[in-house]
Amino acid sequence: MADGAPVPEHLTPHDLVTYFRCPFEMELLHAEHRHFVSGVPIVPMTPEHIRPLQHSPLLGPPTGGVTVVDGRLDLDEKDTLVYLDDEEGLPILFPPERIRLDPRFTTRPRNLVDATLGFAGRPDFVVEQHDGTLIPIEYKSTHLFVGFHEVHGRSFDVLQAVAECRLVEAAFGRRPPMGLVYYGDAAGGGQHEGFVQVRYGESEEHWLRYALATIRSDRERAPVPSDRTCPHCTANRMGLCSYAVSRADHPELRPWSSGPVVPAQ
Repeated sequence: MADGAPVPEHLTPHDLVTYFRCPFEMELLHAEHRHFVSGVPIVPMTPEHIRPLQHSPLLGPPTGGVTVVDGRLDLDEKDTLVYLDDEEGLPILFPPERIRLDPRFTTRPRNLVDATLGFAGRPDFVVEQHDGTLIPIEYKSTHLFVGFHEVHGRSFDVLQAVAECRLVEAAFGRRPPMGLVYYGDAAGGGQHEGFVQVRYGESEEHWLRYALATIRSDRERAPVPSDRTCPHCTANRMGLCSYAVSRADHPELRPWSSGPVVPAQ
């Protein structure tokens, strides 16, 4: 970054997923984080009384390089684990003798940082194959989803895998050919275990650059209310959103009434 150049808004893979679902949700969470860190009021940049959108302004990622595998994730016996997030609840994928964590990422914070794109985040695992190829893996305890339109469906898999491939490339200096999203089906005992393999090439990187630029240039970040997504919205559960479709406990805040943006008590 050149001296005097504006610092780009810090974004994460989670921001990409959230904005793709609803830009207003992402903006509310950023405003809540500013409130938590500095005590400033929760005031999003979104103009008051903005008209909700039917869908996110962010175009979806390329899906031509996506492979869905229904079944267990089997890693090669020559693979080693070189990065592990400190998130609780992650499965044990490697025996101790195959864990060789990069010492740069063994203490908090364990963020992988892309200074060029102003982007940072943490995959759950980074696996090094015997030929030196790096593969980021994101773990989800739920079952494998089969379509692009579920609340946590395939498009969100692709978003996260592409973002984490870029972060691994920036942090380790080696470009992953793909990323994985592994569904462990913890509640179902692995009966619907599976994973999604997402290619990472030039088209995926171009999409990521476009996505980050789209988010940073959006000064409205309008809501995208939906019966499918509002019940799962973090900002809605925190009582921050007055546009949410499903507010059975507060019918006066159903769409599209305006109300104060204040944290839930």
